[in-house]
Amino acid sequence: MRLVYYGTPALAVPPLERLVRDGRPPLLVVTRRDRPQGRGQRVGRSPVRESAEALGLPVSTPARAGAPEEIERVRALQPDLLVLVAYGQILPPALLSAAKLGALNVHFSLLPRHRGASPVQAALLAGDRETGVTTMWMTDGLDEGPVFLAAATPIGASENAGALGARLAELGAECLARSLDRIERGEIERREQDASRATYAPKIASGEGRLPADLGPEDLARRVRAFTPDPGAYFELLEGRLLVTEAEPGSLDGAGIAGAAAGEVRSVHRERGIEIALPKGSLWLRRVRPAGRREMSGFEYANGARLRPGARLPLVEAP
Repeated sequence: MRLVYYGTPALAVPPLERLVRDGRPPLLVVTRRDRPQGRGQRVGRSPVRESAEALGLPVSTPARAGAPEEIERVRALQPDLLVLVAYGQILPPALLSAAKLGALNVHFSLLPRHRGASPVQAALLAGDRETGVTTMWMTDGLDEGPVFLAAATPIGASENAGALGARLAELGAECLARSLDRIERGEIERREQDASRATYAPKIASGEGRLPADLGPEDLARRVRAFTPDPGAYFELLEGRLLVTEAEPGSLDGAGIAGAAAGEVRSVHRERGIEIALPKGSLWLRRVRPAGRREMSGFEYANGARLRPGARLPLVEAP
């Protein structure tokens, strides 16, 4: 089968590598242009570009994949199918129809739930117990196209977005391979989505990682899981940000900690970390990274900062 592959982040690497292992190397890999990355803002290649070049595949990094000259470039390859995995741009209908069979997208949720740019994070924020991947025929609507195949998986109780995304990337590779097997056998399926059950997962901005102290402990723990590793969940302290990489709810009853100020240390435990009081209960900070320092356990942090029960973590209220 003649394929053109569109993808950019690390999530899109396992499906690309699976195509090559299965003897379906794409004619062309299209990915986002090199851009500044990380704290140093050094210009770097996308994970898909790095993988494709290591595999010896032709790579294109157009500024706009839907530009007329790019559409002509793809048409000239006479592909049977376009495969999209978290590419990062909306493709116009003229490009989606450039391949004989159309365009198949690997989406990291069980559609129609969590359409949009952040389905992995959305599943964690919603407290879903199950998620999955879907192969879907692309249309000009946002993840609205007919479903071809889906595969479900339970979400681990302490799984964060990084770990869950890595698992879904492997599941997506398997789901894509099974979809292509069926397409090659002529077993093409197009099941319309139930739009009444659709939910949406907008792109998460970097500033959304701040943890509002007035949320309940369960919501805060979900945010920590959803925003780890990116954009990172944090409390703003007087001395700078305290990144929280692992947390769990403590008391779920604000009345049980009546009289305690937000941020007051309730307990320090070698395994569970440091428990702080909040208006609607308490939260255990299991692992943290203080500003300018390495990641450490909550217990190490409490000892280093000399935080004992009754002391207060100096939380800064959101403006």
